[in-house]
Amino acid sequence: MEKFPWWNEKQIKLSDEIDSFVDEIRPEAERAWWKREYPHGIMKKIGEKGYLGVDIPEKYGGMGAGLTAACIVTEALSRLPTIGLTYLVSSLGGNHQLHVYGTEEQKAKWFPDIAKGQIGAVCITEPFVGSDAAATATIAVKEGDHYIISGKKRFATNAGVADRYMVYARTSDDPQDRKRYKHLSAFLVTKGMPGFKLEKINDLIGFDTTPNGVLSLNNVEVPEANMVGNIGDGWMAMMSGLNYERTIGSCMLVGMLGEAIKQPVWYMNRRVQFGQVTADLPTNQFKLSDIITNFKLSRLMLYHVANLIDMGKEPASESAILKNFASDALVKSATEAIQLMGGDGLTKFYGVEWLLRDAKVHQITMGTNEIMKMLIYRAGLRDMKDYLEVNYKRVMDEELGVAISTPRTGKRTDLDEKKLIELLCEDYRSNPGLHMATSDIKDEFDVDDEKLNEILLSLEEKDLVDLYKDKKGRIKLAKATYKALLEEHPAEYYSWFPAWYREEDKF
Repeated sequence: MEKFPWWNEKQIKLSDEIDSFVDEIRPEAERAWWKREYPHGIMKKIGEKGYLGVDIPEKYGGMGAGLTAACIVTEALSRLPTIGLTYLVSSLGGNHQLHVYGTEEQKAKWFPDIAKGQIGAVCITEPFVGSDAAATATIAVKEGDHYIISGKKRFATNAGVADRYMVYARTSDDPQDRKRYKHLSAFLVTKGMPGFKLEKINDLIGFDTTPNGVLSLNNVEVPEANMVGNIGDGWMAMMSGLNYERTIGSCMLVGMLGEAIKQPVWYMNRRVQFGQVTADLPTNQFKLSDIITNFKLSRLMLYHVANLIDMGKEPASESAILKNFASDALVKSATEAIQLMGGDGLTKFYGVEWLLRDAKVHQITMGTNEIMKMLIYRAGLRDMKDYLEVNYKRVMDEELGVAISTPRTGKRTDLDEKKLIELLCEDYRSNPGLHMATSDIKDEFDVDDEKLNEILLSLEEKDLVDLYKDKKGRIKLAKATYKALLEEHPAEYYSWFPAWYREEDKF
C-alpha cells in the first residue's frame, strides 16, 4: 500500500501489517464468498487483531490511530469481496457519534467492546424514508428513565449479525423543532432487546455475503443512557456521522478500484491474442490508464478528507465530492476491468464481476449520488464564500470601448432616481444580458435597503426598471428597461464594433 507523506509512524506500520493480513485471509474470504456464508471466522480474526478499534482511544482498549488508520484498514480489507463492507459498516454503528456526542460514561461502556470486535450497524433508511432522512417516522417516547421506540428500519447492512445498532428516531412533533432539525434523537439499540426483531433479509445485486435487511422495532424499551447526545441532537449526529460514513465508505471504493487494476493487469499479461499478450494492445492500455487515474485521484482525495476529520473538521462538501466521484469512477472502472478480461471477466471465476455489482450499490448507499451533488452545491458554495467574493467591478474602458475588471473605489452619496438609472445604463453597456444585483448598487452608493427599495419601486412604477424579487418578496436584482435606456442616452452610447468590422456594413 502506497503511503502518504503526512501519515505518522503508527499509520505506516499499520498499512504494512494489514497488507500482510489481507494476503493471509484471502483464501478464506473467497471460500466464504463462493459459499455465500457470512465470514464469522474472518471477523473474529479482525476483532482479535484490534482492527475494529483503530480509531478508539487507547484508554478504552483501542489503537487511538484516528480515522486515517480506519481508512487504511478498510481500503486493504476491501480488496476482498464483502469483508471491507462488513468492517466499515460495523465502524459506522455509533463509533463517530460516540466520539463527538458521547458522554464519558457512554464511551467507557461501549468503546471497549467495539475495540474487542463487537459488530455494529447503522439504521437510517425506512420503508417510507430514503434520501429525505429528516422525515424519519420511527418514534421514541420517553417513559421514566427509558424510551419506547417503535418503527421500522430498512436496508440495514450487517442486519442480524450485528450486536449494536445506531437507530435514529423522532422525539418531537413540534413544528419549530422540525424547522430547526431538533426533532430527531440517536439511540444505541442492542440485539436481544424485547420487541427488536429482524424482519427480512434483502437479496441485493451485490454485497453477496453481508446481510442487508429490515428491522422491526415494536415498543422497544431503550434506556435513556443509550441516547447518544442530548434529545434533539439526532440530526446533527446523523449529519456528522454521514461525513464520517462517506469518507470511510469511500475506502471500500478505493480498495475495489485497486483490484480493478490488479486483476486485469495479472490477466492481460497471461492472455495471448493476435500473437501478443493483450496487455500490449494500445486500446487496453488506454482503458487501464483511465482506471489508474480514477484510483489515484480517489485515493488522494480519500486520505485528504480523512486527515481533515482527524483534525476535528467537518468536511461536508469534501466527503460528498469524494463519495460521488469515487463511486461513479468505480462503476466505470469495474465495467472496463471486465472488458479488459473479455468473457472471463463476466464469470465469477475471476475477481472482477463482483466489483461491478457492488459498485452499483455504492452509487445509492451513504446517500445517492444525486443527493451528493445537492450537498456539493450547497456546502461547496458556503465553503468557497470568501473565494467567490468579487472585489472588482466591470467598467467600460473608454479607449477600448469594452468592459474591463476595475478595483472598487469609494462609494458615492445621495442616491436618487436619476443617478440610479444612469448606473443601470452603465451596467447595461458592460453586462447587457444581466440584471444588476442590489448588493452591487450598494457597493457604488452609500444607501440603506429601505431607501434603495423605495427608489427602485418608484422606478418600477414608471416602467424604467425591471425588478427580480426572491420568494420572500425581497428585491435582489434590477435592470434598466428599454424605455429607460432610450430616454437616458442616444442609441450610439450603447454601440460598439470591433476594428475589423466594415463601415459599409453598418446601418
